[in-house]
Amino acid sequence: MSDAQRALGRLFPAETGPGKVLRAGKEAARAFRTELRPPAPAPEPEDRGPGLTDYAEWRAQQPPFEALPAGQATTFLVIVETTGSGDDEEQARVLATEESIRAQVALQPRTLVLPTGTPMREVLPDASEDFVLFLTAGSVLDPHALEQVAKEHRVDPVRRVIGFDSDRLTADGARVSPLFRPVWSPETMLGANYLGRAFAIRIADARSVPGLTLDDHGVWRLLLRSDLSDESVGRVPHVLLSVPDAPDAPATDADAQMVARALRDRGEEATAEVAEGIVRVRFQPEEWPTVSIVVPTRHGRANLERLLPSLAATDYPAFDVTVVDNGGETEENEAWYAALDPGIPVRHVWWHEEPFNYSRVNTVTARGTSGAVLVFLNDDTEVVDAGWLRELVGMLHRDGVGTVGFQHRTGDGVVQHGGVMIGPGGFAANLFAGMHPDDDSLIGPVRWYRDSLAVTAACVGIRRDLFEEVGGFDERFQLTGSDVVLGLDQVIRGRRNVVIPFDAVRHFESLTRGPHAPRSDSFASYWRYQPWLASGDPYVSPNVCRLVEVPRFAAADDPSPLELTMAGLGRPWKSDAQQSTISEDATALLPLATITAEEVERVVETHRTTVGRREVRTINWLLPGFDLPFFGGVNTTLRIADKLAREHGVVNRFLVNGHPANEFYESAIVAAFPGLAGSEVGNYYGTDEGLAAIPPADAAIATFWLTARDVAKTPGTPRKFYLIQDYEPSFYPASSLFAMTEQTYRLGLYGICNTRSMHDIYAGGYGGTATWFEPAVDRAVFHAEGRPEHGADDPVTIFAYARDHFRNCWEIVYAALSEIKRRYGDRVRIVAAGAKYLPPSADFIDLGLLDYRATGRLYRETDIGITLQISRHPSYLPLELMASGVAMVVPDSPWFRWLFQPGENARTTMMTYEEVVAALDELVRDADTRRRIAAAGTATIDERHSDWDAALDGIYDFLCDPEAEARPTQAPPWAAP
Repeated sequence: MSDAQRALGRLFPAETGPGKVLRAGKEAARAFRTELRPPAPAPEPEDRGPGLTDYAEWRAQQPPFEALPAGQATTFLVIVETTGSGDDEEQARVLATEESIRAQVALQPRTLVLPTGTPMREVLPDASEDFVLFLTAGSVLDPHALEQVAKEHRVDPVRRVIGFDSDRLTADGARVSPLFRPVWSPETMLGANYLGRAFAIRIADARSVPGLTLDDHGVWRLLLRSDLSDESVGRVPHVLLSVPDAPDAPATDADAQMVARALRDRGEEATAEVAEGIVRVRFQPEEWPTVSIVVPTRHGRANLERLLPSLAATDYPAFDVTVVDNGGETEENEAWYAALDPGIPVRHVWWHEEPFNYSRVNTVTARGTSGAVLVFLNDDTEVVDAGWLRELVGMLHRDGVGTVGFQHRTGDGVVQHGGVMIGPGGFAANLFAGMHPDDDSLIGPVRWYRDSLAVTAACVGIRRDLFEEVGGFDERFQLTGSDVVLGLDQVIRGRRNVVIPFDAVRHFESLTRGPHAPRSDSFASYWRYQPWLASGDPYVSPNVCRLVEVPRFAAADDPSPLELTMAGLGRPWKSDAQQSTISEDATALLPLATITAEEVERVVETHRTTVGRREVRTINWLLPGFDLPFFGGVNTTLRIADKLAREHGVVNRFLVNGHPANEFYESAIVAAFPGLAGSEVGNYYGTDEGLAAIPPADAAIATFWLTARDVAKTPGTPRKFYLIQDYEPSFYPASSLFAMTEQTYRLGLYGICNTRSMHDIYAGGYGGTATWFEPAVDRAVFHAEGRPEHGADDPVTIFAYARDHFRNCWEIVYAALSEIKRRYGDRVRIVAAGAKYLPPSADFIDLGLLDYRATGRLYRETDIGITLQISRHPSYLPLELMASGVAMVVPDSPWFRWLFQPGENARTTMMTYEEVVAALDELVRDADTRRRIAAAGTATIDERHSDWDAALDGIYDFLCDPEAEARPTQAPPWAAP
């Protein structure tokens, strides 16, 4: 025991109140420092369900922290707030906090102890540190707290606020009541300071708020006044702070006045008052826009007789109501409407279309109204607050808000909807369903405002321009799910969806339609929810179980939501990780790649005797199993089929190799290309009997090397084609798999080649008859409009596709980027997306799987992109990045000359670690070169790769007469790698 510890023991004896506080703080700090695991609780029954209910058990499952890399320069000032009483208990609290600060690993901050109410202008102007924390006396930092905050800052140097999780420390040292925080949620901050003191903020930002004082009001006001965003606020999802256990103080009138002033200082007019323990904010736009309310019904008289009179009490200057009724246009029903007197004008229209589609009903009816704001209300709702519409519309006009709804309660006051959470059951569910409004939870009180991935269409408001921007409700959803997608479409575009938590609109769910959704909606949901099912719901902490709507602790053995989704869709779930060796794969695939020389000769003979132009009316597309229809070769296959159907009336038949999963693949195809709805989708087996059962067609097209052999062996098809989108042998090391793949280029199939390079290989190297097309990009998603202007001091952002596959040379990319991060630290930020392959130790921002519609916005915030595709196709990634104004680092390969001009529109490099690092280093250092290359890259896309329809124009004629329409090549036979 040190002299200081003995002195503290004499000053604060263990049996006194201050002594207990000091001991509790010391014990918590010691437990943090040594990472002791508490005793395991008694095992729960096997049927406990997903997640955990015991905090100690959850803590015992947490992995150790990743250490901060050497050379980290982030510095911290920790301000400890005291009451100024000076009594023994307060001194003990201060000492407990100071001991936890001294126990920090890797970093030693400067500490100031100041009384409540101290003006920060007396402290911050002289501070030279990067970040400041405002702790209350008695709070205890995890020894790794500042290390982990510094690591987040190192990974993403644009962070100006970094929040983390916290729990409470009882007088006897127990840790209880954790609070797991979401990503930046500005609307949650309106009603309560949901970050509390569990954050670090750049000192420069704290200095910029005038009149800042050291107290709860001052800290909350600081967060409200700072110009924060998703990009500038980071989250460390670890419990790094324990605060003294005490009941949460409800909001006060002074809080409400402070919130209103802070908003007014930011240019937002709003009134604020205390309601249900939090601040209730009502925004006041300069002018109240007109509102059109749409109410779909199946002639639910009881529901309408409850809802419509409640709407009549609405306090709003200009709104109209349209009821769209699919319950049958009869004289009796017309008479009922004629006699209806709800107290406001109500227009009703009849809906006759069959089959019924809830999404289409709402979209079409909304387009027949005139309001600048659209509000969709289920008929089984009831308005119980006359000011509901002003509150909703006011919130809608906050900058960055997409949709707004209310927390719904049932007639007996139980929460029915608190926002949409993606994950429960493998799909989506209503957060807090079954809880009470005054309940607390692991993610904070139920009564807080919430930002959410979506809100239910039982009551949702959206500006008409934003509604039309996304095409209204997605009509691929028949009954359920399109409201979730409406919210996701806002998130993709960088907007937020807000749940107002007050009892304004009640919902008596399922009184109309019952609880069951059509199976087709489940498939449609999967294709739109998939990125969030894979990568998580940002508004629900990763520490929370993703499988239930009532928050529980995440358990290490919880299945992933994707596993549940796949089970619900009747499709086996598999991990992305490689499960077998090259040799094992070759042995397994050998029976699927067999073909005789005699069978190849039959292909050649069939083509020799099929002469002249023959119009193609039917095509059999033979595909391997696939998981996503939005990217790469599968997407291009479907794009070609869609063009052939639209422009030439071709009937496409999609046949997937293996066991039938027709619903899955049919929904996938329509999710990517709605125009292909109604195409025949089936399966086939690669046996002789299975291939003989494939229906005849004018043409058959192989889309992958494993289906090339099947097309060659399929009878009843006069012309057989091979859509060649990359040099697939290079997907494997030299091996049996390489040999089997390469052999497919010698089957006599007509080649449709993606890029001239692939045409030179197939037509020149292997002597095939072929055409080629140059790929394009979807300019609605990938463009440079709205790219933010970066200042000279802003970090340079580098993007890399994090997919651990042979052809992506990920090992070189990862090593080179790690070196660039080591050299430049917070002068660069490295963003990776595509899959969760990065180790926790990586100093990269790992975004995981993204919706492809969201990637364009990400790329427009990127300065440098890197792709080291080693096969003969550069992938679509560099085209999409170039279209978005990004300077590319790419391999110096002669196969890519059709796209990259070295030093002009791309920085080409040798495929060595040193040269890749040198290329990245040059573009990081030289902003002029970076901008010049980016501009030239965008011009390349504009000139040659901006129109998919034009790029694919020659394919139909080639299908009809491949011998006459084949494109010549000058490539010699040795062009085959």
